[in-house]
Amino acid sequence: MMIKLIAGLVVLIALLIGGIGFFREYIPDSAPKPYFGTNLTIKPIDIPLPYSNGLIYEASPDPSIITGLRRKGSGRSEVTGFDRKTAKMLWSINFSGELIGQTDKEILMYEPGESTVYFINPVTGRTTRKVSPQPDALTHPSSLYVGMAFTDLVYITTKPLYGSVITDKEGVIDTTLHIGITAKNWLTNETVWFLPPVKQIVTIEHRPVVSGDKVMVINPEQKIREGHSYQIVSLKTGQELYRGVTEGTYFPLGKERFFERTNAFVRRIDPFTQKEIWRIDGHFLFGQLSEMGDQLTIISRHADGSQNSVRIVNSVTGKPIKEFDLPFFKETVINGAFITADNRVFLHFKEADSKKPGKLLYDYWVHYDPQTRSALSRTHFHSESITSLIPFINL
Repeated sequence: MMIKLIAGLVVLIALLIGGIGFFREYIPDSAPKPYFGTNLTIKPIDIPLPYSNGLIYEASPDPSIITGLRRKGSGRSEVTGFDRKTAKMLWSINFSGELIGQTDKEILMYEPGESTVYFINPVTGRTTRKVSPQPDALTHPSSLYVGMAFTDLVYITTKPLYGSVITDKEGVIDTTLHIGITAKNWLTNETVWFLPPVKQIVTIEHRPVVSGDKVMVINPEQKIREGHSYQIVSLKTGQELYRGVTEGTYFPLGKERFFERTNAFVRRIDPFTQKEIWRIDGHFLFGQLSEMGDQLTIISRHADGSQNSVRIVNSVTGKPIKEFDLPFFKETVINGAFITADNRVFLHFKEADSKKPGKLLYDYWVHYDPQTRSALSRTHFHSESITSLIPFINL
């Protein structure tokens, strides 16, 4: 009996060891993996206009002007206005603080040392007015930038259910910012209107969207594949005009263009009227959308589950540009793709550092040949400047 018991223990131990070996082989390694294309030749993407490298570019309220931001250290920054067609520098401002957003006409620059918000004309770079003291929401180290929207008359904040806003270094919590949506007057800082969310906002993913006399607030998905709740309210009074739930995953990829994805279709809609502008039916399981200029990349699981399927369409019209398959990238996260005027394909890899909000682990491009399924070259692993510039120029 004892011999059988010992033999059984030996077999059990052997199975355990074998099982450990099995899991060692198949459990993902927690150690950092090399990025896709690590050993490729580094070649910058050719930029047809003489824009400065190292700046982070953004659209401005004036379509003929783009801005470039350069951080200089010690809290100092420089923002420059460029003519979009010629890349000519039109103006430059040195400041300490942040570019916090835009109204329909002006750029907003926040100077914490002066406790002032500057309204900047995007064409001339001149200050049209100052607001001091600035809105309370801008003073907090754990500010609500991501949940704020701005007009010439009011600023709008959204506060999540489990979010705390710290007022100072001692960790005092500001309890005056209510859970929901608040519009305040720029000059008096008085509440113009307040509205609780259609569902309690747990996290904030998107800024409120202002269009004409309406404001749209989008809540994150409460459950997987159950759509986003959202509401449209009057910009003037806060009166709720409409509330609903999207059918699929909502992608507000810019002020002008909104997209929705389900497993069966991708479509562009006008979110304020729910009018469908274009629609593509197909298989879009686990689909991810990204927009670069007028190109919309749709990356989804292939119908047989073996690889990724990539569709690139004109984001304005929905007209197909290119379609190809890609392998699964285990090392890095693919964000999208871009087709140049000479039909070159560039894959965009980008991932944020979860431990450092606002920081990126990598942001780079790989020149890829879909026919041979081979990578030809790549940019530097931190090419955020190129990424920010591509939407504004014709490559």
